[in-house]
Amino acid sequence: MTQQTVGKVYAEGLFLLAQEEHRETQVYRELNEAADVMAQHPEFTELVDVPTLDISERIAILRRVIGDGAGITENFLCLLVEKHRFRRLQEIRADFNKLYHKAFGIAEVFVTSAVALDDSQREELKSVLGRKLGKTVELRESVDPSLLGGMVVQYGDTRMDNSLRTRMQQFKNHA
Repeated sequence: MTQQTVGKVYAEGLFLLAQEEHRETQVYRELNEAADVMAQHPEFTELVDVPTLDISERIAILRRVIGDGAGITENFLCLLVEKHRFRRLQEIRADFNKLYHKAFGIAEVFVTSAVALDDSQREELKSVLGRKLGKTVELRESVDPSLLGGMVVQYGDTRMDNSLRTRMQQFKNHA
């Protein structure tokens, strides 16, 4: 038997519950929004994990930030606080996203470009990659001006580097 990570166990439980309720997309969206907020404000994660605060106080703080909707995602986040697993939220999100992407035929593609893509470039890239991969493409974009031009596209273990910086380096190495 393989040992599963804490993140994977919690992600699978959440995904199964979301499937039972037919709310996979809603939970996917809410979990990612919550994880993004926590990533931008790591001090909040510290606050809901302070051992000197009672668990009910920690949950009250969490509910003030995320709302008191008593939905699947909100209840799940409270469970993480109760079980002292809130620090694992990013890991759980990553494992949940893998399950979601697999279930719905989505390819998460990371694109780094020298300048931000405009809407037409984004749609063209999604269309080309979607045909190539046979999946719906969800882009994760970042900008790195040091690329000088072009872009780097990564999907799973495949990396396509068509940046001007890399082409100039290759030219320099072959000259």
